[in-house]
Amino acid sequence: MKRLVVALETQFAYVRPTGLGTYARKLAQALRARSDVLLVEIAYSQLDVWRFDRRLVWDQIVAPFFARRARADVTHFTGGTLPLAAPRPNVLSLHDLAWLDGAVRGRPYSRFYFGLVQRRLARRADRIVADTLTARDEIVSRLEIGPARVAVCGAGVDGEWFGIVRHPEEPAYVLAVGTMEERKDLETAVRAVASVPGVRLISVGAPTAYALRIAELVRALGVGDRVLLAGYVCQERLQALYAGASALIFPSRYEGFGLPPLQALAAGLPVIASDIPVLREVLGDCALFAPPGDVDAFASAIRRVLADERSLRPMIERGRMRARDFSWAGVAQRVVGVYRSLVS
Repeated sequence: MKRLVVALETQFAYVRPTGLGTYARKLAQALRARSDVLLVEIAYSQLDVWRFDRRLVWDQIVAPFFARRARADVTHFTGGTLPLAAPRPNVLSLHDLAWLDGAVRGRPYSRFYFGLVQRRLARRADRIVADTLTARDEIVSRLEIGPARVAVCGAGVDGEWFGIVRHPEEPAYVLAVGTMEERKDLETAVRAVASVPGVRLISVGAPTAYALRIAELVRALGVGDRVLLAGYVCQERLQALYAGASALIFPSRYEGFGLPPLQALAAGLPVIASDIPVLREVLGDCALFAPPGDVDAFASAIRRVLADERSLRPMIERGRMRARDFSWAGVAQRVVGVYRSLVS
């Protein structure tokens, strides 16, 4: 079988990698491990794309330049955005439609670019890769494209998460992981923790303007001594926080996948998550679910974990087994199938 030359966008794995960066880095590693793929990375590691003007330059000038220079059989853009002059054939990873749905707020020019311009450009992709069936169905419906053009390839969890040895700290804390933006609904987590005496909340993730609102809420509720907004942390520190937590709280109102709770399942950490379709699809019956925004329900789940984690052991063990079904090698296998369908 002919070896495929694949140009893969890995820019988001550098500077301040979030979920996009984890996806790009781990997919690159899995593709590089295959004998049927020759991988060329599209990245400029010194460029911080977490500012709109730099992101625009990357998307529309630098990335397509590197992609054309790679002379690959197929080009894969992983950040959810497509250049106007993207080489063909091309693949676009579209993790969610948060900008299109208004789940992410920003300045008017950001909403115009991500919500309108990128909606039109995404429809021009030769293939779109989604993480879940829920996301695939939304992409097909909202972008008005044929289902055959959208493949579900999933996301994975590293083996190192299974090796975490838990040692819940005292006083206990619940951990919230994710970029601090409104759709993640950290407000519900703060209010839930405020109603459970003695428990702490540690939130990690790159801050946005929404973080100022959360900081004000923490002050208003008088829980500044029990809530830590830690901002972005390195991988080593993140895994240490998983090890010391009593639970992961994930009150997000909108997701395309939900990697932090899957990592928690692998680590044997109880998960308290919003009851939304995509999290049901990823987590199955291996989490405690609460209606989005329901502070009392989230607080009740926190109390349950703290009172008797032993009763949750069957759920936790099911979660560890479920997490093993999500491997990056499996993601790479499905993605390569998409590449070959275009090249052939």
